Amino acid sequence: MPAQGPEAFEHYLLTRFSAAFSPGVPAQEEWLRYRLGFFVDACWSSVRSQQGADFTWLVLFDDRCPDDFRADVEALAEGTFTPVWSREQWSPSIFGRAIAEHSPVDTARPWLLTTRLDSDDAIARDFMASVQREFTPTHGLFVDFPRGIQIDRSGATYRYDQLSSPFLTLVERRRPDAAPSTVYAARHARARQWGPVREVSAPPMWVQVIHGSNLLNLTAGARVSPRVVNERFDLELVYDRDVSGWKLLRQKVAHRLRLVRLWAQHPGEVTKWAEARYWRLRGTHERPRSDAPRLTEALKARAARLGGRG
Repeated sequence: MPAQGPEAFEHYLLTRFSAAFSPGVPAQEEWLRYRLGFFVDACWSSVRSQQGADFTWLVLFDDRCPDDFRADVEALAEGTFTPVWSREQWSPSIFGRAIAEHSPVDTARPWLLTTRLDSDDAIARDFMASVQREFTPTHGLFVDFPRGIQIDRSGATYRYDQLSSPFLTLVERRRPDAAPSTVYAARHARARQWGPVREVSAPPMWVQVIHGSNLLNLTAGARVSPRVVNERFDLELVYDRDVSGWKLLRQKVAHRLRLVRLWAQHPGEVTKWAEARYWRLRGTHERPRSDAPRLTEALKARAARLGGRG
């Protein structure tokens, strides 16, 4: 039976900071500095606090940036992460080649874990160690922790369950004839179309920071005490770390009313919540690869068909 402990795999944490999505259009310095603030306060500080796990962190940057920004990145990187500088248009192969160069297959361990982490988000102190405990030698398996926390612009905290979250890990067997695919080979929301997904029941394992320039701008979770964030995460991020019982109760009531309005405007959020809740109650489980759409997508498609008939 193949080894299943840390001697069997290498683990890479992968973060896109300023990947070049549009050729010839580098990010502006104002945007870079804005994102660097979130990177330091949430992402960088949480990764530095990881306990009980051996891993390598690669962070991708567009090399068409000001010299002083690059110098600041190199200073932050020391002892924490390896910058990957490139102006190549984004492709998962950038990380695949970086891993192959960092760990040639002829000297590497037989299995590879790659975990994705957005540059403005954060992970719990035991996140990487928890991922490694879930390792089994199954090529193409995704490991997911659906429960996390959202922190909005006001500093309020919300518990949020998200299936196929942006914090996925992919298990791969190393191949002598090819660079790794990495977790970015699949869109996280549709990972099951690429391989089986193990959804692990656990306390909140990640934080999504809701701010002005990220793609996600809805706080769709349940308002909760910041105590769980204080206990499980090391963040420099400014948030409301101490909320009295009565104040929290009032905020919960107000947020539930906002959720009702949100669900009325975005019915898909209701089905996403219901689907995540259903699978959460099943405990840790593994769902096989499937091309079938998720419940929310299936209902949207059905509604579109019915609307077309009308």
